[in-house]
Amino acid sequence: MQGRLLPKYQGRYQAHPVGYWEQEFDLAQGIGLDCIEFILDFNNAEKNPLLEKGGIDKILSLTDKMGVSVKTVCADFFMEAPLHSEDKGVSLQSQKVMKRLLDNAAELGVTDVVVPCVDQSSLANQQAVNRFVKQLTPCVRIAEKK
Repeated sequence: MQGRLLPKYQGRYQAHPVGYWEQEFDLAQGIGLDCIEFILDFNNAEKNPLLEKGGIDKILSLTDKMGVSVKTVCADFFMEAPLHSEDKGVSLQSQKVMKRLLDNAAELGVTDVVVPCVDQSSLANQQAVNRFVKQLTPCVRIAEKK
């Protein structure tokens, strides 16, 4: 199931609810869910507990308290800043974000990180596919080790 148990954030269901994300653990527990998916948006990425200092500890604390874990992450961040961007600066920055995300996700026991390849991150031609594979390969190696 995609979407949030919480009211929309800035009019969007598929968005990380900055400022009230913690409430989702209580709601999930209340309806018998034992896990939820987090979203890593491009906007306010540093305010997301997946990247924010101390955020992983907050998530783990809520997991212990509520019995609801985070098992998957939809990394919408990379729709705005594709790993395979033709702009090398964007690509390098996105690789750094992905590595941080993978490190933090491993602490949570995340099993899957979804990288949407739509909109700006579309794999519209073979060159884009080749860049995507090239930029993602080091990240896959990191994920496999974790």
